[in-house]
Amino acid sequence: MSNLTPAPAPRWRVIVDALPLTIVLCLVLYWAATALPPPSPQAPLKPVTAASSQALLALFAQHDYAWPPQGPVPRLAVQALPPDLAELPVSTRKALFFSILTPLILAENERLQQERSQLQKLLARSDWTEAERNELAALAKRYAVRGELSDPETQRQLLLRVDEIPLGLALAQAAKESGWGTSRFAREARNLFGVWTWDRSQGIVPAARPSGATHLVRVFPDLQASVRNYMHTLNTGAAYSTLRLRRAYLRSIGAPLQPLALADGLERYSERGQIYVKEVRALILGNHLDQLDGVTLAPQGTTSRGRQG
Repeated sequence: MSNLTPAPAPRWRVIVDALPLTIVLCLVLYWAATALPPPSPQAPLKPVTAASSQALLALFAQHDYAWPPQGPVPRLAVQALPPDLAELPVSTRKALFFSILTPLILAENERLQQERSQLQKLLARSDWTEAERNELAALAKRYAVRGELSDPETQRQLLLRVDEIPLGLALAQAAKESGWGTSRFAREARNLFGVWTWDRSQGIVPAARPSGATHLVRVFPDLQASVRNYMHTLNTGAAYSTLRLRRAYLRSIGAPLQPLALADGLERYSERGQIYVKEVRALILGNHLDQLDGVTLAPQGTTSRGRQG
């Protein structure tokens, strides 16, 4: 179950601190569903639909794409998980699940890289034009950062939040939260990370929802929107400040963003705390997801290995 707490006003801080953890998690899940950044035209993927797992495997084979990747990953955005994914042998299902998600995660990280690079360029100087100041203000609002833009602390908070999520960490959490893509929420709602909502126009009723509960499972238009929401959650939620600080430290020493190092910052992602963290770390190690630092998208304008899209 994922959650997001945008930096609250003092009034909200008092209310939230007084609530039981279960209710807090439900509230922040609602905020997560409403704070989704727009897709970026700078990192396009080719939309793909497939009626079956075999059709998708055949398409990936046409692009010389298998798991683990042996070269640039094709710019293919699978819109929804194939309905027969659960029928595949375990090893094939896991490999296909990772293959589907990897381009989506890499594309979102590419978008974040571009935003971060532009942010760093702007923060390197202070003589902003009105358009540049408006751009910074919009970015601060999107990432729930308050304060004067010229304030070093405001700038530090922005740099803490506008950054990537390691591929291996995102893959491990998606696998855990979606049952390797076989959960009803993943299949019907394109919801890979268990995000909730209370907006009836944006959700479906959980099959085992307790009597009297009103929450819904958020429906996303496609899988990439679910990935985008997840990354925005980790980048803005107060619950994940430790993860962001660990990431900033790795940046400061020039180290790669290792998923195992950042997994420790997920203690508040689930009510199960450290047990959840241990399970995510086990998924990372068991599937060698800590060895994906060199995986990249194919160049823009192609789908894979130089092939024109």
